[in-house]
Amino acid sequence: MIRASELAGKCVRRENGEVLGHVFEIRTKDSEVTALICGARGVLQRLAGATTGHRIAWEDVRTITAGEIVVAAPRTRTLRRKTRPGRRRQPHAKKEE
Repeated sequence: MIRASELAGKCVRRENGEVLGHVFEIRTKDSEVTALICGARGVLQRLAGATTGHRIAWEDVRTITAGEIVVAAPRTRTLRRKTRPGRRRQPHAKKEE
């Protein structure tokens, strides 16, 4: 069992080595940790109500050592171009010379 006091202040880094900062806030729900807020971007998220920042979901935590918390690398998203319903993108016609 890990106590919240053991998580507070620990350095957080991603698996790829990117340092995110130190844990300054721990979010819980029903006595279970749900997220860690860390680094300067996390402070801005808390103070300014920003929607971006270093909010790490507890599921992304990989290992916890005496000196640091290692989290998963960020997930990449593929953005798809929206089309109107009923229309399909037509391939470009080749120009004849």
